[in-house]
Amino acid sequence: MNDPETIASPQQPYACLWTPDAITLDGKVDEKAWKRTSPITDFYVAGLTKHATSRTTARLLWSDTHLYFSAEMEDADLYGLHEGHDPPFGGDDVIELFVKPSRTDPFYWEFHVTPRGATRDYFYARRGAGPNERWIAYNSGMRAAVTVDGTLNHWEDRDAGWIAEVAIPWTAFGRMGGRPKEGDAWTFLVARYDYSVHLEAGLELSASSILPKESFHLFEHYRGLSFIK
Repeated sequence: MNDPETIASPQQPYACLWTPDAITLDGKVDEKAWKRTSPITDFYVAGLTKHATSRTTARLLWSDTHLYFSAEMEDADLYGLHEGHDPPFGGDDVIELFVKPSRTDPFYWEFHVTPRGATRDYFYARRGAGPNERWIAYNSGMRAAVTVDGTLNHWEDRDAGWIAEVAIPWTAFGRMGGRPKEGDAWTFLVARYDYSVHLEAGLELSASSILPKESFHLFEHYRGLSFIK
C-alpha cells in the first residue's frame, strides 16, 4: 500500500500568468491582470476530503520582479491582534502561501498575512529540522496590503470577510536561482487558519490541496505551479 504522505496531489498544475504591469498593493484585487487569472476556489479541511465552510478565492501572478498572491476570504469573525513584520504567532486568522520550487530539493518557503496586516516569512532548509523560530529570522522583502469588510476583533457581530494582496520579490528565492523562466514548474499550497465563534469547532484549517493530515508542511501534496507568458 502506498504511504499517503508520498502520493502527489492529483490536481492539474496552476497556470501562473505573467503580467507586464506592477500590481498596486491596496487589498482590492481590482487590476485587469487579476481578472485574467484562474481563481482557486476548491479549499479542503486539512486532513479531510470535505470542502471548507469558509470560502476562499486565491490567485497567483508573476512579473519580471515579483510573485504576486491574493486571497479573498469569507470570514464571519475577523480576528487579528498582532501588527508589523514577524510578530509572535498565535491565535490570529491568517492566510498562508507555501512555495516549493523543486519536488526533490528540500528547500521551501512560507509567507503569512493576517487581517490586521501583520506579515511573517520563513525559509526552511529542510522540513522538521527545528521549530519555526529557527527559520523566521529570514527576511524575504515581502509586502502586503489588506482590506476588511467587518469589525476586527468584535466577536459579537457577524463580519463578511477580508482580502489580502501580497508581492514577493524574486530575490526571496535566491537559493533556488531567483526568478523562474517561462515554462518552469514549481509547487505551492495556499492555506488558512480561520478562528470563529460561528464555527462549531471554533477553528477551521483549510488548504488548496487535499492533505492526509492536519499539517500544511506535507509538500508531497502541493499543487504544481506553471509559469506562463
